[in-house]
Amino acid sequence: MAEYIKVKDVVLSQYFREDKITITHVEKPYGEFSSPVARIHRVENGKRTGLIEIPYENLEDVIDALRKAEDVNDSIPHNDIHGDLKSEVGGGA
Repeated sequence: MAEYIKVKDVVLSQYFREDKITITHVEKPYGEFSSPVARIHRVENGKRTGLIEIPYENLEDVIDALRKAEDVNDSIPHNDIHGDLKSEVGGGA
């Protein structure tokens, strides 16, 4: 029987939504002799909308890819969408 250990909720930085991901360790996810996985649920406006399970053997590759994605993001100039308002959030016109 699978055993679920909640690791962390990460609230996603979006000004207009209440989205998060929930990270869980799952022991014996597919039965007695199955290997554990890290499970990530996507929660949008309080409803689970997505699921991915990552075998721990692949976890470093996934983390590495996320760091590379962050490097790509950092290499592209972005405008501060609220900078001209000198505010963290914008307003309507």
